[in-house]
Amino acid sequence: MDVEPVNILVKEPSCDPIVADIRDHWDWVRPALLQIKKETPTLTWRPEDIYAECLYGNALLYIAPEGFAITTVLVDQYTKDRTLLFWICWAKKKGGKSVLKYLPFFRKVAQELECKFFEVGTAVKDLDSYLKTNGWVLTTSTYRRDVNG
Repeated sequence: MDVEPVNILVKEPSCDPIVADIRDHWDWVRPALLQIKKETPTLTWRPEDIYAECLYGNALLYIAPEGFAITTVLVDQYTKDRTLLFWICWAKKKGGKSVLKYLPFFRKVAQELECKFFEVGTAVKDLDSYLKTNGWVLTTSTYRRDVNG
């Protein structure tokens, strides 16, 4: 599925991502979310769930020329440490190293939100070595099995 961002206000490739209203970008974000779901069918959300979370302020949509990231903040129930979760990320071109490019920007965002950690989950095995090489640490792996299977 080819998804092409339209009406992106970000013009310069070197500029930081901007917070965007998902309603203004739904025409290209929704197909990208459907592409993610197709590639990872174990995800339980629907694109409309993501829309609602962004609309109600539980998640933020950041757009950049390369694609988008949707973030939310998790709070550890025991330590109260705050984590900036990269909940959903999508790029027009895979392997563009957008994580590294925008890490300084998101570091500032995390600091403003008083977050102690970044977190990302992925089913894409190719990202494992990339993330580990760039300072990320694997904390857990989640496996799922059908109760009746």
